[in-house]
Amino acid sequence: MIDGHKAHGVATVAILVLLAGGPAAAGPGAPGAADPGDSPDRAAFSLSLTPPRLVVPAGLLDEPQPVQVANRGREPLDIEVGKRDFLQRPDGSLSFEENAPYSASNWVTATPDRFRLDPGTTAQVQVRFSPPAGPDAGDHQVVLVFLAPAPAGTANIRINRGVGLPIFLTVAGPVDDSVRLDRLSAPGFSAGGPVRLTATVSSTGTVHRDFRGPGVLGVKVAGRTVDFPDFTVTRGAVREVTTQWLNPPLFCLCRATLTVTAADGTAQVRSVRIVVVPVTLLLAVVAGVVLLVVTAIVVRRVFRAQVRRAVRGNGDA
Repeated sequence: MIDGHKAHGVATVAILVLLAGGPAAAGPGAPGAADPGDSPDRAAFSLSLTPPRLVVPAGLLDEPQPVQVANRGREPLDIEVGKRDFLQRPDGSLSFEENAPYSASNWVTATPDRFRLDPGTTAQVQVRFSPPAGPDAGDHQVVLVFLAPAPAGTANIRINRGVGLPIFLTVAGPVDDSVRLDRLSAPGFSAGGPVRLTATVSSTGTVHRDFRGPGVLGVKVAGRTVDFPDFTVTRGAVREVTTQWLNPPLFCLCRATLTVTAADGTAQVRSVRIVVVPVTLLLAVVAGVVLLVVTAIVVRRVFRAQVRRAVRGNGDA
């Protein structure tokens, strides 16, 4: 997700933050992509972080956590490490907000917090945590921003590029990753083709909740399960996630059902009815039938006209 801000009146900050999926990376040189080496196609800016996020349980808050930073671009980068409080938007992107709830920005330090990365090189940063006395139990969160400031120049707008590392710190105490399944929505009628399914999930516990992997969260409809993509609901957030039912039957009076199970085994169920009728196909069939009928009528009239002319011709003879 990209979040842009104006800074100092002339600079724009572009930060990539991932809450789920593979290594956080900005630029086509991300891990998993083909390595362009030193070719001209290699991106000027390509920075990646491993791991893509840190989830630190209460028992590990005293231990530093290593983060590997890799410059896969073709330009040297001067990296500055900063911190941002954040809120999660319903679409999963992050909104950077000062003094956001459950902030851990004052708990986290990175060493080193300034360094240079030549193209094709990596550096390791140690992240340490110092919670204050008596914090409330559960998740506290912050994004560690690895920023490559734009070089000074005469341009009115400069682009500061960076990659964000979400950090979730769990304070000892009651740990509850409960969520509330608010709704399941879908079009009540579909003329066929992919059907959009949307679920709204709210965090009601003290820590974030991950929904990752096949079968973890899916809609049961017409004898099959349609999985949602991997996502995370941060503490106190509301998420809307969408998937596509790609191959519904031609005709279906279906009930789509979504179930979320809490840690105590309680099931929350939401369902919606979907009527699938292939209107386009039906219109094509009707049009074909009408064309056949019209053709038959025309052929019949032409035939009758020919017969009448033949009869008149025989009578004249």
